[in-house]
Amino acid sequence: MNRTPPVCQPTASKTETGSQPPEKVLLSCCIVQPMTRSVHSIVFTALLVAAAGAVALPVVAEAPQQRSIDAPQTGPGQAPQLDSEAPRGRWHPDNGTGEIILDDESYYEVFQGERDIDAWRNATGDDVSGTILEGEVGESEGDVLELGSAVPDSQDVGRYAGSDLTVRVQEPEIESVDLYNSIGTELDSMSELRRDEPLLVVADWNFVAAEDLRVELIDRDGDVTIQREVLSTSPTDEQADRLPDGFDEAALARETQGTGTTGYESAYWLFDVEELDEGSYTLRIGGVDDLTAGEAVETIDFTVGTEETGTPTDTETATATDTATATPPETSSSTPTATLPATTETPQGPGTASPSAPTTAPTPSPTTGDDGPGFGFGVTLVAVCIAVLYARHTRR
Repeated sequence: MNRTPPVCQPTASKTETGSQPPEKVLLSCCIVQPMTRSVHSIVFTALLVAAAGAVALPVVAEAPQQRSIDAPQTGPGQAPQLDSEAPRGRWHPDNGTGEIILDDESYYEVFQGERDIDAWRNATGDDVSGTILEGEVGESEGDVLELGSAVPDSQDVGRYAGSDLTVRVQEPEIESVDLYNSIGTELDSMSELRRDEPLLVVADWNFVAAEDLRVELIDRDGDVTIQREVLSTSPTDEQADRLPDGFDEAALARETQGTGTTGYESAYWLFDVEELDEGSYTLRIGGVDDLTAGEAVETIDFTVGTEETGTPTDTETATATDTATATPPETSSSTPTATLPATTETPQGPGTASPSAPTTAPTPSPTTGDDGPGFGFGVTLVAVCIAVLYARHTRR
């Protein structure tokens, strides 16, 4: 059954003492009833807003912002500290030039024959070029070393000190040259290598920090270098196993190798011997700039012939020479001379090293804090109390 809203109508009643006139009663009836409905709506809406704000808003918290940590800066008037760069942080081994940094206790190494030294500095960054250091013990005792643009070839090896600076002079040296055939076996001489297989050459040297190494293959018959024509980038699987992890096989054909070029402290070259014509050759390895004499050079003489030539017995030849020679007088360093016979065997298939797949560090997800904007517990309590009072009022 539909109900129609009550209509305010005047009632005829007798005016009593202390009662309101009929006009005021009629006006009150017409106004109070709509106002009561509006108050109910406003109170109900306020309760909903209060409850939502108390419960939902505290959950939304501002994510903490990342703070950048700046590296300590050198203050005005302060000299830069170069301890972390000593001794070769300002040196370029790919061309053998730069600055050398010394301190008062470490006896950093320099090498006989080094040149193109732009400056010597102490750990606080001061230019100490021209300082005279005195030999302490051993061969260097009584000798002096001037910190100039070069270390003399004849400078005595040993330790030098003075003016809160220390240094050790060393003789540059090629420490080892190893040869590996197509199956990764180390060879005692070039005579053991078949002409139809690649040759892997691995070299180590003690002046890594000073200069990179350069390889030359010299055709002694025509007195020309031909390493670019025969350097290869396709090692066999066994030869690839001899390379360090992550080594770029394209670097096998780089004439110059070291920390300044490939980033490695050993040098790796791959030669395609089958590309060589018959004749006599010298494989020469030495420093890229000034360290190219004495023990800083290694040479291997060999001959490429036909099947009828055969393989002669290795003979001793000198190595430490600036220009390639056939058979100089015997010295402390010796290199084999060998003949590579021609063969018809099928060469080993090339292999490639599998580079390690890069890994990506997971990005941490931002978290929200426990505290944040919201009405809080107090407003929630007030809203509950209002709701209770309102419920009691409507029952009356």
